[in-house]
Amino acid sequence: MFGLGPLELMVIGVIAVMLYGKQLPDVGLKVGKSLAELRRQWSTISRDLDVTGEIKSRQGQAHTDTRRLSSQCDDEESAQTSPAFDPPTSSPES
Repeated sequence: MFGLGPLELMVIGVIAVMLYGKQLPDVGLKVGKSLAELRRQWSTISRDLDVTGEIKSRQGQAHTDTRRLSSQCDDEESAQTSPAFDPPTSSPES
């Protein structure tokens, strides 16, 4: 936990008890509620700002639709037959 060993955590606990004493449960509750609210707000902000994922998925879908459309056009072009080209015949000039 944050790279703290058991000795460091014990020292922090002793300092917290010396500073807050009987109010320590209330302080812990307030800190916990503040952290929960911070996480909730952070997830809301990150969800609102995560437009790039939505745009990428829409672009991927559009790219897939474009490939489908182009393959359909290729199929239609191959189905159409064009008239055969007859080169002009050259007649010997006399």
